[in-house]
Amino acid sequence: MVSLEHIWSVNEKGLSWLQRQGLSVLKRCVIAWECITKNHIMSYASALTYSSMLAAVPVMAIIFAIARGFGFDAVIETKLRTSLEGNPDIADTILYFVDSYLQHTKGGVFIGIGLIFLLYTLLSLTQNIEQVFNTIWYVNRSRTIYRQVVDYFSVFLFLPFVLIITSGLSIFLQTFRTLLPEMRLLSDTMTFILHVSPVIIAVLVFMLLFKMMPNTSVKWRHTIWPSILTGVVFMAVEWIYVHYQLKLSAYNAIYGSFAAIPLFMLWMQISWCICLMGAQLCYANQRLQTYAFERISDELSRRYRDTLILLLMSRICKHFASGLKPFTAHRLAVETHLPDSLVGILLDELTRTQLLVELCGEPGTEPQYLPAIDIHRITVGMVTRRIDSHGIENPSLVWQTGTPEWDVLRSLRYENKDALLIDLPPKNVS
Repeated sequence: MVSLEHIWSVNEKGLSWLQRQGLSVLKRCVIAWECITKNHIMSYASALTYSSMLAAVPVMAIIFAIARGFGFDAVIETKLRTSLEGNPDIADTILYFVDSYLQHTKGGVFIGIGLIFLLYTLLSLTQNIEQVFNTIWYVNRSRTIYRQVVDYFSVFLFLPFVLIITSGLSIFLQTFRTLLPEMRLLSDTMTFILHVSPVIIAVLVFMLLFKMMPNTSVKWRHTIWPSILTGVVFMAVEWIYVHYQLKLSAYNAIYGSFAAIPLFMLWMQISWCICLMGAQLCYANQRLQTYAFERISDELSRRYRDTLILLLMSRICKHFASGLKPFTAHRLAVETHLPDSLVGILLDELTRTQLLVELCGEPGTEPQYLPAIDIHRITVGMVTRRIDSHGIENPSLVWQTGTPEWDVLRSLRYENKDALLIDLPPKNVS
C-alpha cells in the first residue's frame, strides 16, 4: 500500500495554485479515511440504524399527530406513500402502526406507558446521534439532559411543519406548471426546480445537522461542500432504492412485505454511512491545518504532554492575573496553536485534578476555565505532582497490602533515581 505520510511535510509555498488545491483535497481525503477507520464509522452506522428503526413509529406518530391537528395529515400520508411507492405494503404497515399508536395513547393506562416509551426512543436516538458526532469531532462531553430535551424535541415538533411546507411547495410548483403549459421556458424552469428542490432541501438539512449536532463549534463554511456532496449522494442512493424496489415486484409477490424489510434496513444503514462520512469531511475541512499534529497526539511522550499542560496552565494563570475574560477551550487552542481536541483533553485532565474549575454559562455557550487555586501558590512542581499522582493509588488493589517492597519502590522513585534495579531489596525485605 502506498504511504502518504510525506504529504504532511510538503512545503506548499513552492507549489502552484492548482497543486495546492490538489494537495488540499488529498489531505482532506486522507483525514476522512483515517478518521473513518479509527472511529469505526460503519459500526456506529449499524447502531444508528437500530435506533432509527426503534424510533420510526413514535416519530411518525408525532408527525401525524401534529399534522392532523392542522388538517394536513393527508399531505404527509401522500408523501410517505410516494417515498415507498415500490412497496405499498410497507407504507400500509407503517400507517397501521401509527394509527394504532395514536388510538391507544388517547386515554387509559397505556397513555403513560406510551409517552414514556416515546420519550425514551426519541431521547435514545438523539443521544446516539450526538455521541457519534462527538466521536467524530473528538468531543468528550455531551449536552446536558435539559439541553437535549429542549433542543431535540423542538426539532421533532418543528419537523412536521417542514414536511408540510416542502410538500405544499412541490404541489404549488406542479400546479403552476400545468396551468401555464404554453409558456415553454417557464414550464421547463418549474420542471427543473421540481427536480432540484429535493436535493437542495437535503443539502440544507445536512448543513444544519453537521453544524448543530456536535457539541462543539463548527463553522458554517466548512459544512458547505460536504453537505452538497452528502446531499447529492444521499438522493442518488434514495433514487436507486426506490427504483430497485420497483424491480423487486416479482420477489414481493412471493415473500410479501417481508422482502422489503431487509432492503429498507440496508438503505437506512447506507444512508447513515453517507451522513457520517459527510460529517467526517466537515471535520477534515475544519481541522486541515492542525491535523498533522493532532494525528500523533496519542503518541506524545509523557514529558512533551506535561510541557503542554504547563503551557496551558501558564496562559490561563496569566490571563486571570490580567483580569481578562476567562479562556474557552477553542480560544486557548487558537492562542497556543494547538488542536482543539488535544486542548479539550488536557483541560479535562486539569479539571479532574482540581487545578482548573470549569464555568458553564448560558445554554449553548462554551465552558470557560479558571484556576482552582490561588495563582500565587501554583508552581511547576505542584502541577506536575498533581498530574503524576492523579488516579487510584491504593496498593491493596494492585499489590499485597503492607508489602515492604512496594514502599521501597515508591521512595526510590523520587529519592534515589540512580539506583540499579538489580540492587533493589528482595520481596521479603524486612
